[in-house]
Amino acid sequence: MAFGFRRPFQAKGGDRFIVNLGERERAVVRAVCEDMLGTIDDPDLQPLFRRVYPVAHATDPGIDAAYQEMVHADLVATRRSTIERVLACVDDPELDREQLECWMIGLNTVRLVLGTRLDVQEDSTPELEPDDPALVARAVYEFLGGILEMIVRSLSATL
Repeated sequence: MAFGFRRPFQAKGGDRFIVNLGERERAVVRAVCEDMLGTIDDPDLQPLFRRVYPVAHATDPGIDAAYQEMVHADLVATRRSTIERVLACVDDPELDREQLECWMIGLNTVRLVLGTRLDVQEDSTPELEPDDPALVARAVYEFLGGILEMIVRSLSATL
C-alpha cells in the first residue's frame, strides 16, 4: 500500500534529482547555511569546527601546527564555497549530481559543527524538556541527519 509519501530527493535519471522539500525545510537549510557562513571565519568559534578540521597529528603539536598552517585556509575556502553553492540552489526544484553532493558536504559540515556545539555523543540521546534551550538546535541536528541520509540513499541508488 502506498501512502503518497515522497522522498525528499528523487532520482530523475542518473544525474538529476527532483527536490521534494517544502518551503519550511528549505528555509531551515537556508538558515543553517547562512549561519555557518557567518561563523566559518570567526577565530573565537574555531573550537566548534574541531570535527570539520580535525587534528592532523595528535601527539605532536608542531607537526599539527605546520599542517594547519599549510592547508587550513584552503579547507575553510572549500567549505565556504560548498555552502555558498548550497545557498545558490536551495530553492531549485531539481539538482544535478554535483549540486546534490554539495548539499551532502555542506549540510554535513553544518551538522558536525552543531553536534559539537550540542556535545552530541554517539552512544546517547539526551532527554530534553520542552523548555530546554537546546531543543530547537537538537531538532535541527536530527533534521539534518535525516536529510543527509536521504541524500546518500539517492546518490547511492543512481550509481
